[in-house]
Amino acid sequence: MRPIVALAAVLIGIVPAHADTTAENLAKYRRLRQRLVSEFTSVGTGPGQSEPVPERTDSAGLMKWGDETIALGFYLGVLATEHYMLSNPATFPGADGGDPAQLQATDEELYDALYALERLDNVADAAFPSPCSTTPALNGFFVRDDVPADFYSHFPGITTVQSDFIDPTLTNKEESQDQVYHVQHGLALIVALVPASVVVHGRPLRAWAVEQATRITQHFARGDWVIRNPACANRAVNRGSDTIGYSYGETLAAKFVTDGAFAPTTDPLWANIWDTLRQPTNPSYSNESNLHMALAIMAVGDGYGPDTPQVIATLAALQDWPLYPLLHRVLHPNATGFCSTAPAVNQRARAMLDELPSDGEPACPGSSGPAPHGFTTHNRFIRGKAQAYVGPPGCEGIRYHGLDYMLLHNLYAIATPGTWNGSPTADPCAPVTTDGASTAGGDGGTTPGGDAGTSPASPPAGCGCRSTDSGPAWAMVAIVGGWLWRRRRPGAAHSCVRWRRIS
Repeated sequence: MRPIVALAAVLIGIVPAHADTTAENLAKYRRLRQRLVSEFTSVGTGPGQSEPVPERTDSAGLMKWGDETIALGFYLGVLATEHYMLSNPATFPGADGGDPAQLQATDEELYDALYALERLDNVADAAFPSPCSTTPALNGFFVRDDVPADFYSHFPGITTVQSDFIDPTLTNKEESQDQVYHVQHGLALIVALVPASVVVHGRPLRAWAVEQATRITQHFARGDWVIRNPACANRAVNRGSDTIGYSYGETLAAKFVTDGAFAPTTDPLWANIWDTLRQPTNPSYSNESNLHMALAIMAVGDGYGPDTPQVIATLAALQDWPLYPLLHRVLHPNATGFCSTAPAVNQRARAMLDELPSDGEPACPGSSGPAPHGFTTHNRFIRGKAQAYVGPPGCEGIRYHGLDYMLLHNLYAIATPGTWNGSPTADPCAPVTTDGASTAGGDGGTTPGGDAGTSPASPPAGCGCRSTDSGPAWAMVAIVGGWLWRRRRPGAAHSCVRWRRIS
């Protein structure tokens, strides 16, 4: 049995098997979407708006923004994938919930989210006191949020907000590499799925995403590959500044997300180190934060060519994260090798979607014991599997935004519409007809393509998976392991071990 299949079988046995229909999971998705914009996000263009809060504790009247731009990256991805599904109603029947105006509303919401990301860039240089610059600038350096102290007024029942923006430790608001990589995968989904023709308030959304991605990547993907604060004498940011270890993979990801506008380079040494990151035994992956960053880069950049589907599926299984193989499939629909990994990946993704009860919500189970679902942290796909079903220590009463569930739902649907429309046991590589029905054979059916998502591209003649795997540059394993391990900074975690800082 291949390792990915064996591990998936073990993980599926964690909780009792449960199967819901596509319609039932759609109902969960729409309920969480409404909950997102009514209880976790104030949609708009003002400070703090269109920035989903990761945590809400109603009993304490508290909302806590931390690692916000990771949440924003997932939010951008949810909106981009939702746009694609709403634009293809024959393949994704019922996605609009019977509301023909939903597509326009989604595009408006996507405009506000892109505006929020640009605002975080524009205000960053003015967010630090003298002797730092106090002049706003669009230069690719962003702060994690701009949530003001009185933002609770947008949410009845909330009396206190905490955010990196108002944190007394001023450097906590600076971007770091984990924030960059997850913002990047949200922008990449816009580039892949939203047509160039979609314009909101005079802004072509796809071109705007490319523009922002270009600024962000050009800011750090050069020279010594260190993220710097241009407002404060161009010093290295306090956390997660050194990106050189991922630099070769990021050269591929940057080229994709900027639609070829920016193709950075790095020393060939780092290509050898990148090759060691395909190995699940790489010691750097003892810290799951290194794993989710690497997976996000691999998925966006198609990091290992024909081997990428197998590499990502194997690595993602280490922490039970099927979202990343599906992300890769949606961004690179013509990549070969998906069909060999799809059975295990799809089965686990569908099990995750099914296990959330129809009236359940992403939240900490607290002292009540294990939850029937694993959406028990602020993001299941950046937190280790040990926190799934039980939550992090000390999380009693905390509710989460649910963007991890929503993005998994949409990626699963777009990557394999045959299983989404049929059953989890349907052929994941069967093409889909114009009425949404699955047929035998092929390469996964309707796939994004054409005018950046304006119409599905024809599937390749077949799909497969390379059985050969170039051996790792073993001499580099210890090097990259040591480089990544040094990024962990003791004493920088928030309470409840919810947001371990990357440095």
